[in-house]
Formats: sequence, C-alpha cells, structure tokens
Amino acid sequence: MIVWFTSLIISTAGCRNNPVLLPQNHHVSAHFETKQNETNLQRKLRSYLRANHLNGSVAIVKENQIIFHEGVGFTDFQQRIANKPATAHPIASITKLIVAASIMRLEDKQKLSIQDEVAAYIPDFPNEKKIKIIHLLNHTSGIDTPRWQPGNPKPAEIVKKIASKPIRFPAGAEWDYNDINYLILGLIVEKVSGLPLHEYIRKNIFTKASMRHSGFITEEQAAAHYSTGYLKLGNKLVAAKPLKTDVLFGCGDIYSTVVDLCLFDKALMNGNLVSKRSLKKMLTPSAKSKYGLGLYVTTDKVFSRGVVGGWESLHVYFKNKTAMAILLNVRDKEIDIHQVSNDLYKLISEAPSKF
Repeated sequence: MIVWFTSLIISTAGCRNNPVLLPQNHHVSAHFETKQNETNLQRKLRSYLRANHLNGSVAIVKENQIIFHEGVGFTDFQQRIANKPATAHPIASITKLIVAASIMRLEDKQKLSIQDEVAAYIPDFPNEKKIKIIHLLNHTSGIDTPRWQPGNPKPAEIVKKIASKPIRFPAGAEWDYNDINYLILGLIVEKVSGLPLHEYIRKNIFTKASMRHSGFITEEQAAAHYSTGYLKLGNKLVAAKPLKTDVLFGCGDIYSTVVDLCLFDKALMNGNLVSKRSLKKMLTPSAKSKYGLGLYVTTDKVFSRGVVGGWESLHVYFKNKTAMAILLNVRDKEIDIHQVSNDLYKLISEAPSKF
C-alpha cells in the first residue's frame, strides 16, 4: 500500500480527550485533558512536533507529573485513524532493556549470576565456555549471527546454528551490537525461571511497573493491537511488511505506549524492578563502549533506541528525573530522533519551573 505523504497529514494531531488512565499509586497528574487547559509549553511542544513532521506518540514526565502526552498524525493512514497518546507501537530494541531487567531480577533472586558461563544454560554453546551472560548483556560476546532461513525459525533453532559459526573475537575484547545476544538471553530467562519469556515479563516487569497497555508481538497476536508502520520514500509512504515474530524474540517483540515506557523508567530507577546493586551494574558501561546492560549511558542521561520495520522508538531518562518516550510509526531518514529528544528537552528546560 502506498499513500501520498503531505505536510497536512503529518501535522494532524491525534485526539487529546482520551488520556491514559494511570494507576493512582504513581501519583501522576495529567496537566491537560482539553485544549483549553493547556499551557504555553505544551503549545510549543506540539508546534515543534507538527513543524518537524513527526508521526506517532510522545510523552514527557518529570518527577511523576505528565507535562506532555500526545499523539500526532495517523496510526493508519488508509483508514485515517489518528494517533492518540495511548496508541501502542512496537518498541523494537527497547525490548532489550526489559529483558536485561529480567535477567537482573533473576540474579537478585540468586537464580543465576551474570558471571555464569552461557554454556551452563545453553548446551553446546561455542567458544569453550568462555562467553558469560554479561558478555551477552553488553554485546561483547563475539558470537556471529547465523543466516536466517525462510519462514519464522524458532529461537532454539536459531541458537543451535550459532555453534557452527566461528567466533568473531574473544569474549569481552570488542563491542558488537547484535540482536542474537538478547535472543539467547530470552532463552536463559525461560530456562532459569521455568516460565515462557512473555509470561515472565508480564508478571515481573509489566505488572510491577503498572504497564497496563503493553504486550507482545506474536503470530497469534494480531497487528491490530498496535499502529501500522510506514516507510517514507520520497514524497510517499509505503506500509511496512508484517514483522517476523520469532527472530524478534527477546530483542524486539514488545509493543507499548509512551506512558508505559515512562512508567518502566520510573520503576527501574526507583528500585521497584531490580536492586540498587543490579541497577548500578546496568548503568555501568563496558570498557569497550557507552553501552551498559540493555541501554546506553552518557554523562547526563541514559537511553535506549529501537528500529524495526516502519517504526522507530526512543526513550530517555535524564539525570533530573525527566523521562521521555518517543514512538514513531513513520520511519523517515530525514528525522533524527535523538535530535528530536534533545530539542524537546531544551524546550522544557527553558520553560518556567511551574508548568
């Protein structure tokens, strides 16, 4: 399906009269439910989104207060269904951070150690048992990605092929961002917990963080649960192909909303998901990169980014406890999602302290 791309379509704002109902125990207050109650800052943020032709959903939360929460453009261009603040989108590689938190919860429960050899959990794992769980978490394992076969190979079948591939470098020697690391971690979560990965995450992450609008991309779960993804090609939009679910296992198979991601950040940083000791490990980059365990760490923020099909996602947690989530369902090479987050943060920083 090809849709003409115009500035009018992209600038059409989603409905703002149906805010997400947040759990009372989080004490998050929406600052505007109707256009009449919005602040000058909210108008500036909305104008920025429209002027830069973003299409998706955005939330900004500072110290439990929602200061911006909006959809812009369309979740389905053909049906002219508007993106809303509560529209769900695939979060792609942000899934990795949720899997990393799952591993650290298991370590907190003394079910495993991230210093354990992967071979203790995955039989016939390569490299003479030198690859440890931490090497998967921080992408320094050195394993190579096997060639995908037609169809949707099961994760266990994919891992079996790793044994036949040579190691690219000794574990810990280099940094190589590789989805297969987290597919393997997903299998380890299942083996150690005795639960399917999705069930473990639902019980131990989604429920504890009050992420009530998040779920999993599976063959059985219809794509109607989340937005349609598009690729911008010149002045046209092309609908993305359906996602191949099994190859996204553990590394990109979650859909969520912008507020749910902010709730996840709050729960993680406040110690509701993992211990302070585990959080410190997650926020400590390896010597080979700025990547910790499931997320990037810089001097003023931590963040995780995802790209899959027609979707692009970013969530950022700044040192001043501002959480920001940007979920786009139009991939546009002219849009720098990192620059977008920096610009939005600058607008917030320049605003009066009383929103």
